[in-house]
Amino acid sequence: MKAQTRVTALVVASLVLANVPSALAVEDSAQIAVNKAHRFLATAQRGRDILGYLHFGADYRGHEYRETLPVGYANDGRFALVYRFWWENDGITDVAFLCDPRGNVEEVRVTYTNAHFSQPFALADVTIQVLGNILIRAYQDKMSTFERKMVQKFVDNADAKGLLEWSLKFQQLAGN
Repeated sequence: MKAQTRVTALVVASLVLANVPSALAVEDSAQIAVNKAHRFLATAQRGRDILGYLHFGADYRGHEYRETLPVGYANDGRFALVYRFWWENDGITDVAFLCDPRGNVEEVRVTYTNAHFSQPFALADVTIQVLGNILIRAYQDKMSTFERKMVQKFVDNADAKGLLEWSLKFQQLAGN
């Protein structure tokens, strides 16, 4: 009986050890995705661009990473990076950037703001038709017909949040 228990324990231990490298590889690929998203989101210029959508016309005072959150099902690899944006004299807005398992931004969610008058996206929605058409013209050589139609829909609907999400996806895919 003891010999059988030892054999079972050895088999279980060998199976666990055999899976350690694959578990480490999954962890490494997850960290690579997080690092990729950070490199894309962390620059001051990207922060200024994002703030332009969040609080159009506000003075950018900086932004910084706050935390990483799991998103979706336990092992699907999606995550959110939360950044805090400082703007004007005392404005604070926290934004979660939901990313796919490769570190590409898929969605933007405002998780907190202390804004009373300049609610996220509100002023940008008002001015989006002018800015959106400028964006379409600036990127028209790099967009497919489908992409131009999709962006035009965001512009026509004055959807600053949708336009920001598309812009981030496009910039990441273009390597900007």
